[in-house]
Amino acid sequence: MISKLMIRIFGGFGVGGLLTLLVIVFLYDSTDEVSTRLIALNLFGSMLIGAYFSVSALLFEIDEWSMLKQTLVHYTASLIILFPVFTWLTGWIPLHPQSLLIGWLYFTGTYILNWFGWYSYFKQLERRMNQSLQKRR
Repeated sequence: MISKLMIRIFGGFGVGGLLTLLVIVFLYDSTDEVSTRLIALNLFGSMLIGAYFSVSALLFEIDEWSMLKQTLVHYTASLIILFPVFTWLTGWIPLHPQSLLIGWLYFTGTYILNWFGWYSYFKQLERRMNQSLQKRR
């Protein structure tokens, strides 16, 4: 279990770091002057988010929990863990009530869309598997 957790953490760090690198490379403007501290904070924030989502996906492997419980725990943990990264660490969301509300709305909307996307994918996979089993009979 520990090795699986470490693989997920470092895999998430890698994905977060790679995405940050791609953004820097493709959005680079030679007129921009950005401090290395700002780049480091954004890189670290992306790496933490990558590690978090990699590890938190394990919540969906708890078979004793209903899908609703898995989703609510994941969503709540995501808010509690990620919002400090979005606000205090990286400054991606300013610490103003209106900005926090808009950030929460975007986060929640994105979370819902992502959840429905995965739900639809697994429902389609379930349907195909059942059809395949029906053909074997």
